[in-house]
Amino acid sequence: MKFSTKVSRITNIAKLTKFTKVSFVASLLATAPCNAAGSSAETTAKQNATESSTYTWPDKHKAAVVLTYDDTLHSQLDYAVPQLNQHQLVGTFYLSGARGDLDLRMHEWRAAAILGHELGNHTLYHPCRKSLPNRDWVQPFLDLDQYTIAQYSEELKTTNTLLQAIDGYTQRTFAYTCGDTTVKNGSVVDAIKPLVTAARDVIAGTNDANNINFYKIKSFDGANKSAQQLIDMVAQAQQNNHLVVLLFHGVGGDYLDVDAAAHQQLVQYLADNRKDYWVTTLRDAVQYIKTNPVD
Repeated sequence: MKFSTKVSRITNIAKLTKFTKVSFVASLLATAPCNAAGSSAETTAKQNATESSTYTWPDKHKAAVVLTYDDTLHSQLDYAVPQLNQHQLVGTFYLSGARGDLDLRMHEWRAAAILGHELGNHTLYHPCRKSLPNRDWVQPFLDLDQYTIAQYSEELKTTNTLLQAIDGYTQRTFAYTCGDTTVKNGSVVDAIKPLVTAARDVIAGTNDANNINFYKIKSFDGANKSAQQLIDMVAQAQQNNHLVVLLFHGVGGDYLDVDAAAHQQLVQYLADNRKDYWVTTLRDAVQYIKTNPVD
């Protein structure tokens, strides 16, 4: 479907569709930001240089770029989505069902999905490990240290169902909340494999498609980065023929944010260099790698 046709469909949806506020959670989440990456994600792309890959991306692009956005934030709909749409680029937005007034802006997230953006799974309640440093803001009932693997899996299943009701997709990727991968009875990594096609981690670096762990996909944190720093991160992937994933929270607002102008410059750079960069969703990047394995 052509992008202009999709825009027309969205306009009609916005006019015709009304949503009643639905309370699908019994309590609200804390608004404190997720300590998404720690010191490793502050490492620049240049410092994380790796060997070049021989992998072939679609249309002979020199790198694959995935822009990801966590936590169902208002600024993502207000700034990130419009900036991407302006240049007909797509991103992956990791939604937590109980955060960000999802019910109030559900029609906008549905519209974003129609335009090709991925709505990824970021759990229902956004639990994190309270025992780690600087986690005083984690509410006791959202303490991942008290979760079981079974409880965690059920939360992902519920979120998958919620997101399918919004976008109609049965497959999507996942982002670990706060980068945490363990609960009180062990690692959740193997448990989530039947539920999502891949999982984004917060470990800094680019990803060689020839040797990628689909459930520990590396990323670079974009919080408080300048436009040039962001561009340098994706340029590193171009030099190495890698997949690079950028992790954002707020864009021009909310928390752990990147300046809206810096984000716009990154998007403009990617649009101006389409011949070099395949800008896609994590779902589509992973699907391409899985269906086009190394010879």
